[in-house]
Amino acid sequence: MRLAYENGSLSEQWDDETRTYTDFRTDPSTVRAYNADENALADATANTVAEESNRVSIEEALAAALETLQLIIDDTNSNINSNPASRIKDLARVQRRLIRLVLRRFDGAL
Repeated sequence: MRLAYENGSLSEQWDDETRTYTDFRTDPSTVRAYNADENALADATANTVAEESNRVSIEEALAAALETLQLIIDDTNSNINSNPASRIKDLARVQRRLIRLVLRRFDGAL
């Protein structure tokens, strides 16, 4: 929601959720649907928010993958040699997670 003030009083309001504009400078207040420019700005704002959310999700998933890889790196060779299947599966899970992240990034979904 974007707000505009004049002389300390609310004068205008743009509500992107309902896509309505309210002009409080008139009596009574005037409410109307967004015009094309306001809709375009609302869409751009929503896209920016979604992109930031996706970026954060991707960074969190990559950080988790890095932690798993570090656990494997820090494990002793004797532990890895005694149970290689679990470490191979850990590596496969990390790779699968990374591949999914890349694919989702290309199509914009998460």
